[in-house]
Amino acid sequence: MAIGYYCFTKLKIEAYPDIADTNVIVVAPYQGRAAEEVEQQVTVPIERALQNMPNVLDRRSRTIFGLSVVQLTFKDGTDDYFARQQVMERLATAELPQGVSPELAPLSTAVGEIFRYVVEAPPTFSPIELRDLQDWVIKPYLLQTTGIADITTFGGPIKQLHLLTHPDKLRKYGLTLSEVENAVVANNQNTGGNILERGGQGFAIRGLGAIKNEKDIEKIVLKSINGFPVFVRDVASIEIAPPPPSGVLGYTVSVENLAKSKHDIDIKNGVEGIILLRRYENPSEVLAELKQRITNLQEQELPDGVKIRTLYDRSFLIDHSLHTVGKTLFEGISIVIIILIFFLGSIRSALVVALTIPFSLLFAFIIMRFTGIPANLLSLGAIDFGIIVDGAVVMAEHLIRKYRTATPQEKKNGIIHLTLLSAQEVGREIFFSVTIIILAYFPILMMTRVEGKLFSPMALTLAFAVVGSMLAALTFIPVLISFLYNKTISNELPFKEHKNRILECLQNRYERILSKLLVHYKKTILIGFGTICLLISLGLKLGTEFLPELDEGSIFLRGNFPAGITIQENAKYAPKIRSIIAKYPQVAYVITQTGRNDDGTDPFPANRNEILVGLKDYHLWSDTISKKKLVNQIRKELERELPSVKFTSGQPIIDQVMEIVTGSAADLAVSIVGDDLVMMRNKADSIATIIQSMQGSEGVNIEQEGTQEQLSIKINREGAARYGINVSDIQHMIEAAIGGKNISVLYDGAKRYDIVIRYLPEFRNNIDEIKKMLVPSANGSLIPMNQLAEINFAQGQTNIYRYNNKRMITVRTNIRGRDQGGFVKELQKEIESKISIQKRYELVYGGQYENLERAGKQLTFTIPLTLIMVIVFLFMLYKNFTHTIITASCVLFALVGGIVALLIRGYYFNVSAGVGFVSIFGISVMAGVLLVSALNRATKYQPMTFQTINRTAKAQLSAILSILVLAILGLVPAALSTGIGSDVQRPLATVIIGGLTSTLLFTPILIPPLYWWVLGKKRERH
Repeated sequence: MAIGYYCFTKLKIEAYPDIADTNVIVVAPYQGRAAEEVEQQVTVPIERALQNMPNVLDRRSRTIFGLSVVQLTFKDGTDDYFARQQVMERLATAELPQGVSPELAPLSTAVGEIFRYVVEAPPTFSPIELRDLQDWVIKPYLLQTTGIADITTFGGPIKQLHLLTHPDKLRKYGLTLSEVENAVVANNQNTGGNILERGGQGFAIRGLGAIKNEKDIEKIVLKSINGFPVFVRDVASIEIAPPPPSGVLGYTVSVENLAKSKHDIDIKNGVEGIILLRRYENPSEVLAELKQRITNLQEQELPDGVKIRTLYDRSFLIDHSLHTVGKTLFEGISIVIIILIFFLGSIRSALVVALTIPFSLLFAFIIMRFTGIPANLLSLGAIDFGIIVDGAVVMAEHLIRKYRTATPQEKKNGIIHLTLLSAQEVGREIFFSVTIIILAYFPILMMTRVEGKLFSPMALTLAFAVVGSMLAALTFIPVLISFLYNKTISNELPFKEHKNRILECLQNRYERILSKLLVHYKKTILIGFGTICLLISLGLKLGTEFLPELDEGSIFLRGNFPAGITIQENAKYAPKIRSIIAKYPQVAYVITQTGRNDDGTDPFPANRNEILVGLKDYHLWSDTISKKKLVNQIRKELERELPSVKFTSGQPIIDQVMEIVTGSAADLAVSIVGDDLVMMRNKADSIATIIQSMQGSEGVNIEQEGTQEQLSIKINREGAARYGINVSDIQHMIEAAIGGKNISVLYDGAKRYDIVIRYLPEFRNNIDEIKKMLVPSANGSLIPMNQLAEINFAQGQTNIYRYNNKRMITVRTNIRGRDQGGFVKELQKEIESKISIQKRYELVYGGQYENLERAGKQLTFTIPLTLIMVIVFLFMLYKNFTHTIITASCVLFALVGGIVALLIRGYYFNVSAGVGFVSIFGISVMAGVLLVSALNRATKYQPMTFQTINRTAKAQLSAILSILVLAILGLVPAALSTGIGSDVQRPLATVIIGGLTSTLLFTPILIPPLYWWVLGKKRERH
């Protein structure tokens, strides 16, 4: 047990298991290019290079302005490093434009976002200085923390040196933009002159000419006119300025969450660090080290007044999930001990049996440690201590009954002999019963992807604990029970009879009822099994969903502004969004992320706004309003105040997981896959209209933004050729003069800053100035741009999604107030009747429904497999097919209760409930094994009569009651839990409780009549 406790202290502890697939994400920036160009020149070549990757399930890509992101999802079991190595090898063969260098996203997953912080400082620090601290001080320091894959920076202006040229001054001195660019590049380098030997020593020769500051750039000579040099400062101004932002961060923190402030904090343009956990690392250990390093960083490295404020900490979710688990475990153990005392009639015996619980848990921790299974909400929260002690209860109850009824001769033979013989009588039954319980969990291990990763740790943990309980029941429980009753048996003292009047009353009433049922055994069987079949048919009314709504203790909102809005304009609305949300007293903080991060791992266009809402502890407000109502109120108010914006709500972890796994975080995503985006969008609009008219749809919108206005500069090749101008000359003007081109780098110690050349804003900020922009010709004359190209506004794509090498348009919706399966069936009928899908185009149903469909197919295989395994092991126990079928009928009893329990609580059938059904098949059979085995023993040496069956069933009632009541009440806390992270375990616990309750009702009243009908008549014939 000491080893078990040591292993527990070393277990990986997390809130939820990592349910993400093995993914490799390729990020390829192509700055300044429209989505169509990026798709054609970057996305498609990368997809072609990765066509023959092994073990790939599907390929997805998203292309926006200046960025391509290609994602490969691999089959379960594929090693992450193998997958990444294969991708890197094939990327080398991709034919990409010059300057495009694809990189792999960090080795993290959608659940790897464990910590968010912001950098704050007094007003004397500029936003650029804060971003500089993040990039060159904070991020490098924190990246040294063990287990961190990467730190993604969001928001904050990046420091650059902008060389803003004046076209009129260039023309005055007869200079071109290319000449300025070449001069800066040529005057920004150090060189080496090898070694100078002197007096036997060698001295490295360095030519120091690299640019150190803005003044050095201004002093660069461009040309000489009549002996007078023309400097850069004569044609351009040098400014320290940021590039156009890819993302803008804002946040609001309520005053209750601030230690030394009397007012809320609201920041409009902040700097955020998002810390990503490396896959398979222990989040608890990483967070502990990270927080220590942040403390050291504050004390030793950061300037006075600069501080790091924590906004999101996964420890909150881990601690609350562990609190939920701990509360559930404590309540479960307490209930089990009380019930043990009731049934065993002895506090000492109950405590001996209760020792099975710590022994089994510690045994499980040892195996979990060596197999690498983490401790999380599901692996620990779903443990039923009633099930764990069942074997020990059967053994203790049987031994105590044998001690009580022992003959004088048996007492003379000694306590050891009596205990050994008695334990052997039920040892085989306990072994097979517990083995069947364990085997019932193994089909869960055959589940794949999300559902497999979610429930496999739970199945293995329970299996390990039940194995430990079986070892306890067959080894030290008989020894300890014999110690308790040694004096009574050895000294032949009178056995202290415990009068359990409630149990006696139940047994006597049961005896009277059963005697009547045995007389009318045929009618009893027909009515009983008819009722069971009728109740099972109610299962057809159960709706289906993948998983219940999860609660991570926070709210995740997404706001989709109209396509074409600039990021600066979008960011203006973020303070209003934060003020609307922050006024709710339940809210602790609000983070708005406009656009995307700088790393490109979230390829969102400028019209997207992600909002993370942190909530205060539930116990402070959950009695005044439910979280669901709070989310609805916030969303409705946001939509009322910002009517042109479409908001959707969810949870940060599960939404990001589903987005990676299925391509969409929505409950349902209907995707049209093909080539013609215009035709596909028309079809998507029609599908969206159908979905909006259906009951239960919420947040219906098309995932991909529509077209937006683009300034198109279509070069006239013949017109340019007349002036001796190449297309590349015009393209250079578009890239450098209008967009801004990185031409060199300024090094400042370990820091580096881009030098960007560009025209002054007043010469590039409108279409008329661009038309008048002059391009140098072959003879030196300057030709206006509008004579070389057709310049006008045209429609272009905002973003382009692809699925398995074809374009894709997706209609997404959440489903509220009805089940996902029924909703999709109705939608499919509507689409088939109203919308025609052409050849070479495909309709794909994804989102959460994709997981539901896959999991449903797996359950149709695993549930029958469970039944087959149960029957096989029952046959191994009895060596008799009739006994096997009689005992296996308990599965039907359990099935009824599980279905009725779901209907009563208003739950849908989901993967959690399905796992519950798989679990009760093994547990319910244990009751049948006890009763049928006892009947077999009773009728082996004496005639089978109603009295024999009635007497035996009455004697076994206590054992059946004890194991089933223990299992039922042991899971009541899990079924009623409302804490953070309890959503997944509630359907599972509900099914088990309902199934075992019906088993408790039907087994004692149907198994004896069935046994008599099948076997009694057979013996009469013989």
